[in-house]
Amino acid sequence: MKTAAIVLMILALVLSGVMVYGLFNTSLQVAGKGLEVYPATERAGEFEMIRQAVENNSLIGTVVREEEMGGPSEYNYFVYTLRLNNPGLVPAEMVEMQITPQNGDVLFFDQRFYGSMDEIVIPPKSSQDIWCVMLTRGPSHAVRELKVTYYLWGHPQEVKYIYDDSY
Repeated sequence: MKTAAIVLMILALVLSGVMVYGLFNTSLQVAGKGLEVYPATERAGEFEMIRQAVENNSLIGTVVREEEMGGPSEYNYFVYTLRLNNPGLVPAEMVEMQITPQNGDVLFFDQRFYGSMDEIVIPPKSSQDIWCVMLTRGPSHAVRELKVTYYLWGHPQEVKYIYDDSY
């Protein structure tokens, strides 16, 4: 009987340790992976597809500034990539990245715009890269606040990351 009590106590301590670890590691770790900046003239066909989607109100993204879009020579793409690490024991579900717009920003969209409507899920103890594209009009700096939202155990979570290329 004494042995069973000791075994059950050790088992309870181990399970408590796992629960504490799970509770304190429920936040995604975010690291900047890179930034690509290129003029819209390099992808004129894609720019026309975006312009048509905006005109037809079918853009899978967010229009920041309602305006008549000019030619591709007036715009630049900023592609922000983040690496998300899930150190916890629960998968991060419905992961999404958003950009806080600045002056000159026109719209932003993520990988769903390119056809993959699959929900982004980051399994426990793994990493995944996600990205988002900002279309800006005229010259602009790359400093932006990026917000990553996701669900753990059905509860919404949020992590903010400031991308600053001056380091």
